[in-house]
Amino acid sequence: MQSNGRSHLMKGKRGSRVLEILLLPVIASLSFLIAVGQIQFDKPKAAKPLPNPSIIGAGRDDLKAIVKQMFETREIPLDKEDCNQKTGDCTLLSKPVTFIKGITTRSQLEHYCDVPTASVRNWSKGRYVLRIEINPASPKTSQVGVYAKFDGMSDSGAGSEWIPLSSKGLLEDGILRCIDERARGGDCKADEK
Repeated sequence: MQSNGRSHLMKGKRGSRVLEILLLPVIASLSFLIAVGQIQFDKPKAAKPLPNPSIIGAGRDDLKAIVKQMFETREIPLDKEDCNQKTGDCTLLSKPVTFIKGITTRSQLEHYCDVPTASVRNWSKGRYVLRIEINPASPKTSQVGVYAKFDGMSDSGAGSEWIPLSSKGLLEDGILRCIDERARGGDCKADEK
């Protein structure tokens, strides 16, 4: 009886061993799939820029207040506010804002602007001026356009001068998204200088 019990025990061990060998690739495959699900091979795709100008669901006066509050939060000084009484169109213009100076100036300018590569320059500062246009589209909506004028300060042996640069539209899109988010009652996470 004992030998018979041992043979069943041996067969049982061999059977479980075979089962382990067969299940091992399945378990490894599942583990790999779970791990791959957590690893990103591609960068997340950036959101498409909003149309500029965009229709935003708020009246002109509400949007004007939102823009002024956003300027204050981001420490952007307001230079002019001009509203046409006949058309209802408003334009808010900021004073120049120096957003970068020092070693990282070139990379920041290249991030926001098309910087000419033909001429090698030493960039020491970057600044922008914002123009926000709010035009009533209906009693409860307005068309909002955000425009930025960038300059980079170039240092040379002859002195320093501000060079106008073409915007890539990144700053404008970020500000337009922030205005839209605030008009919907949210807080703009990108509210920073």
